[in-house]
Amino acid sequence: MLRLALALACVLLPGLGVAQAQELAEAGKLTWGVSVTFPPFEFQENAKPVGFDVDFVDAMAKQMGLASTIMPIEFKGLIPALLGKRIDIIVSGMYINPQRLEVADMVPYLLVGNQIVVRKGNPKKIDGKASLCGLSVAAPVATVFENSAKAASADCKAAGKPEVALLSLAGTTACALALTQGRADAIIVSTATVAALNHETPDTYDTGGAPFDTDTKVGIAVRKDNPALKAAVEKAVQAIVKDGTYAALLKKWSLPAGSSAF
Repeated sequence: MLRLALALACVLLPGLGVAQAQELAEAGKLTWGVSVTFPPFEFQENAKPVGFDVDFVDAMAKQMGLASTIMPIEFKGLIPALLGKRIDIIVSGMYINPQRLEVADMVPYLLVGNQIVVRKGNPKKIDGKASLCGLSVAAPVATVFENSAKAASADCKAAGKPEVALLSLAGTTACALALTQGRADAIIVSTATVAALNHETPDTYDTGGAPFDTDTKVGIAVRKDNPALKAAVEKAVQAIVKDGTYAALLKKWSLPAGSSAF
């Protein structure tokens, strides 16, 4: 009778004895959301999404026995798409912060910092956020970079100085273009993006001060009600770290030293 009761409990209450199945938007596929505007994580090349995250998810999905299916979405729409079950995960250079952890679980996979980028020669002599007062700064909308520019502007106002003129754009690529066109005096980007910009166009940009917030974690977002998928993602990430794929991708995409989260 005891054995029968335990067996029934396992059927009626799966959490007691049966592993929960991972929920996918489409069977056999790992459907992931990304805003393709954030080099070197993801950007367009010959009308095709490329970057560290693209290769990373391809390798991760292979470990999971799934096909990697990319779904480009504007950055501010990524979390709603995840919560609405249109996508399984978000991999889009997304920084882990308390606000995002309130609505989703996140699996860390990179460490980055932030840095100010200016035009070559640094015509405005920018050296850190305190020197942005009265200047125009471009930042991707709904990102930590936009928040950083807003915080710098508030500091300027508190000090009795002119506020930052914030230019909120659709992504890092648009911000870099605004900088080169002279529509912005500076942009705030990740340290990985600084490396990518200097690698692609070495005579176009300079940095406006030292990196800051250098222990920021980048993570894969998974819905809180899908713990089996989170566990599968964590297992796949550990596998590609162990087999050397992760280190090879860091090198391929010229991510700066210290980017590894492992």
